[in-house]
Amino acid sequence: MQKHSHKFLKMSVALIVASTLLAVGSPIQATPVNAQVKVTSHLDTNEKPEQSSDWAKAKKYRHDIPVQLLGINDLHGGLERTGNAWFGNSEYANAGGAIRLASYLKHAQSVFDKANKKGHTFRVEAGDMVGASPSDSSLLQDESTMHALKAMRFKIGTLGNHEFDEGLGEFHRILIGGKPTKKYNSAEMAYPHENSGIKIVISNVVNRSNGKIPYNFKPYMIKTLKAKNGKKVRVGFIGILTTTMPTLTTYKNYHPYRYLDEATSIAKYDRILRRKGVKAIVVLAHTGVATQVNPQTHQATTTGPSVDILKKLYRIDPKNSVDVYLGAHSHQYADATVGHTRLLQAIYSGEAYDDAIGYLNPKTHDFAKKSLVAHVYPVMSAKQDPTIKDNAKVSAIVKDADRRTAPIVNQKIGQAATAKSLTGRDKNNQYFENETGDLVCDAQLAGARQAAAKQKLHVDFAMTNGGGVRAGLAVQPDKSITWGAAQDVQPFGNILDIVSMTGQQIYDVLNQQYKNFGAGHQTYLLVSGLKYDFTTNNDKAQPYKVIKVYGNDGKPIDLSKKYNVVINEFLKGGGDYFTEFRNTKQVGTAGVDTDVFIKYIEDQTKAGKPITASKLDRKHFVSSNN
Repeated sequence: MQKHSHKFLKMSVALIVASTLLAVGSPIQATPVNAQVKVTSHLDTNEKPEQSSDWAKAKKYRHDIPVQLLGINDLHGGLERTGNAWFGNSEYANAGGAIRLASYLKHAQSVFDKANKKGHTFRVEAGDMVGASPSDSSLLQDESTMHALKAMRFKIGTLGNHEFDEGLGEFHRILIGGKPTKKYNSAEMAYPHENSGIKIVISNVVNRSNGKIPYNFKPYMIKTLKAKNGKKVRVGFIGILTTTMPTLTTYKNYHPYRYLDEATSIAKYDRILRRKGVKAIVVLAHTGVATQVNPQTHQATTTGPSVDILKKLYRIDPKNSVDVYLGAHSHQYADATVGHTRLLQAIYSGEAYDDAIGYLNPKTHDFAKKSLVAHVYPVMSAKQDPTIKDNAKVSAIVKDADRRTAPIVNQKIGQAATAKSLTGRDKNNQYFENETGDLVCDAQLAGARQAAAKQKLHVDFAMTNGGGVRAGLAVQPDKSITWGAAQDVQPFGNILDIVSMTGQQIYDVLNQQYKNFGAGHQTYLLVSGLKYDFTTNNDKAQPYKVIKVYGNDGKPIDLSKKYNVVINEFLKGGGDYFTEFRNTKQVGTAGVDTDVFIKYIEDQTKAGKPITASKLDRKHFVSSNN
C-alpha cells in the first residue's frame, strides 16, 4: 500500500447511455466515499508513455526497485478485431488487435527500461482472454490466442466469465496445452497444443463439492525482486471474478462452483500477504468499472462494481495494502483512485493497455511515497500511428491461424442484397436495435418454427440478448456472406430453448431491460415476431416502461394467453439479469444458435431472398405528452 493520500432518447442521454458510452471531457472530480475514502477520476490525454512526465523520476528513486505493470483485459480472442476506442478526450478508430497490442506493449516496456536499467516488468491480464472470439481464434478453441499471449509474455492472469463458456475444464486444457478431450474440426485437431505459461490467480471461486479452488489454481501469487544492494522486496497478486456468474453463463458451466464475495476475499488474502511481509499488492479483477464525463457538467465520475467492491474493502479493512486494481468485464475505459488504490480498465479486445509504474522501497517493502503512477494508453492502428511497427512474432501466429481456418471461414453460405455490411451492437440506434440483431432473431424464429413443426409445436416470437450478438454481419464486395462472418456474429454455440410464456411474462421481461439501466453493462433484448411501444416512467429504478406489445399483425398480445418463445439457454438461466425467463417452462428445443443462424442465411439465399437490413422499427418510443 502506497501511504498517500449508445445514445438514447436525446433528452435522457446523460441518464441512460452513461453505462455504455465513454464520454469525453477534461475536468477531474473527487467524490467522497463514506467518510474517509475518496474516488478521484482521472482522464488520460497522452497517447504514449514517453508523453507522460509524472513517472519519469528514476534518479529520485535510484535506491528503490523500479516496477512496471502492463495490463490488459477482455481480449476475447481478438487477434485481428479492431474497434473505436473512446477514452480521455479522444476517439481512436480501428484500435486494437493482438498484433498492434504486442507492439505497443513492447514499446511501453522499452520506454520504461530506458529510464530504469534494473527495472522489472509484469505483464498481467484480468480475464476473458478467450470466448466470444472471432473465427481465427474460436475455430482453434482459442489456442491461437493463447499462443499470441505467450508470445507477448503474459505470465499472470485471472478468470473471466468467458473462461467458463465451454466449461472451466476446457479452458484449463488450452491454458496448459493439453490435447483435445473430444473431436473438433480438423484445423483444431492439427493445431499445436502448447502450455501458455500463464499462471491463474483466483481467490473467490471454489468447488461446490469440496470448497477448494479448482484445477489447483492459487488465490494469490508472490513475486520476489532484488534491489541493487541485494535486499529483496515482494509483490503480491490476487485474482477475483464477479459473483454475478449465474447471470453470465449456462447452468452447467457455473453451477459446479461457488463464487465468494469479492471484497471479503480480497481482504482475506491481503491480510495473509501482509503477514508474509508483502505490502505491494495488485488485484486482477474481472469486475466492471467506467470513467465517464457528464456532457452537461463536464465532471468526470468513475462508477461500477469495482468501485463498490473497493469501498467495501475499505470498510472491512481501512488499512488494506491494495495498491493497484485492474478491472475488466464492462469493456470500458477507467482510470481513478479509490482511497490509495489505483483503479484501471483498458477497454476491450486490445484497444488499450494499462501502464502502472512505481518504485519499491527495500526498507518499507512497499511503494515509495507518491512513486506509483498509472495510465491507460490507446493501441492505435498503423494508419493512425505508423511509427509503431506491427509485431512480427504475433503477426506470424495470426497469419498461421488465418491460414489454418481459411477453408472453413471462407466458405460462402449466402448472398446479401447489397455489399454493405449490417450494423452490429456498436452501432445501435437510440432504442438499442441493430440490423444484425434483428436478423439473428428472425433466424432463430424461423429455425425454431422448423424444429417445432417436428415436435408438433408452434412458435410465436423470438428474443435474444443484445450482448450475444457479438458483431455486425460482414458482407463481401461481391455481396457474399461467408461462414466466418456468420460465426463472428454468433460464436457461443448456445442451445435454443422453446419456452412457454404468458403475455404478462412477456411484458415483465421486456420491462426488465429498463430496470437494468446503469447496472454496469447495458442489457437489452432483441426481438422477432413482435413489436412494442414504451414511454417514460416516473421511477428512477426503471426510467422507461413498456405500454403495448403486439404481433407483426398489429394485434396486441393477451396478458393471460400463453405464447411459445424461442430464447437461448443463457437467457433461460436468467442471464444478463433477465430473471423472468427462469420462471418459464421449456416445451421444446430448436438447435444451436450458431448453426441456426448459418442455416437461415443459406435457406434464404436458396429461396431467392438475399439478406437485407431490417428497418429497425421493432421498438417504438411514445412520448408521455401524446
